[in-house]
Amino acid sequence: MIPLEDSYTDILKKASIGKGYGERKLASRCQCSLSDIQTFFKGDYSERMLEAVAQVLNLNPKALKMHALGHSNPPEIEVNALKSFQSKFPYTPELTLSVNHYLVTDEARKTALLFDTGTTASECLAYLQRENLQLEAICITHQHRDHTYALNAYRTAFPQAPIYAARALPQIKESQAIRLGNEYPFGTYTLKALATPGHTEDGISFAISGLDRPLILVGDALFAHSQGGTQSKEAFQLALKSNRTHLLSQAEETVLAPGHGPLTTVAHELKFNPFYAETECARSTL
Repeated sequence: MIPLEDSYTDILKKASIGKGYGERKLASRCQCSLSDIQTFFKGDYSERMLEAVAQVLNLNPKALKMHALGHSNPPEIEVNALKSFQSKFPYTPELTLSVNHYLVTDEARKTALLFDTGTTASECLAYLQRENLQLEAICITHQHRDHTYALNAYRTAFPQAPIYAARALPQIKESQAIRLGNEYPFGTYTLKALATPGHTEDGISFAISGLDRPLILVGDALFAHSQGGTQSKEAFQLALKSNRTHLLSQAEETVLAPGHGPLTTVAHELKFNPFYAETECARSTL
């Protein structure tokens, strides 16, 4: 299973940036010392500190505790016709991370839809060739390089495939802006783009109907137990609002396929994501 994208300290740092709280302000709000905050954010786990910081940052402390202790990982999830691929990218000189890209295949028509490209295309292209599948469209959730780096490899292999994004990619004249909320039929599947800005201004998610269960490919809008980072208080609030409105309002069995980390569901995130879990989160399991 793909590991979770964020540690509990990653979640706290994202929430701190979103609230506009530096370490000193956070220490003041938590009524603790600056050194306590710094030690805690370096990974020295303390349940007392976790509960204090979570309350100040409007995170669900029960969900955050379960995440920190590894007690709430999402189950293994399978969706017929969904194939995931992982590729590596250097996040910092010291840290290499993994990014997901996905195919939704139609075996009857021998076609596939691609969602983001990752940083390397070789494994996915080999799969398409082996299964004799034609790429019918390329869908981009947002334009960060780890999600679009391998785009030219797919364009070369499938030059006829249209490229859909929230707005046309400036370097690719064949790309086109998809109309939010419109339904696009692809055989027995229907594709619909949902606005999920916050992590990026142009962030969108793609809902697919016609599979064995509802599916939304969410890019970096939402991760299992976390969400994509934001650069301002305004963007953070926009992310919270758009994710609640367009993603977590869907049927609870809806599968969410993120740009990083494992598959999850609406039901799981409403219970275990510290940004969105209800106050009574998982009381009986603590």
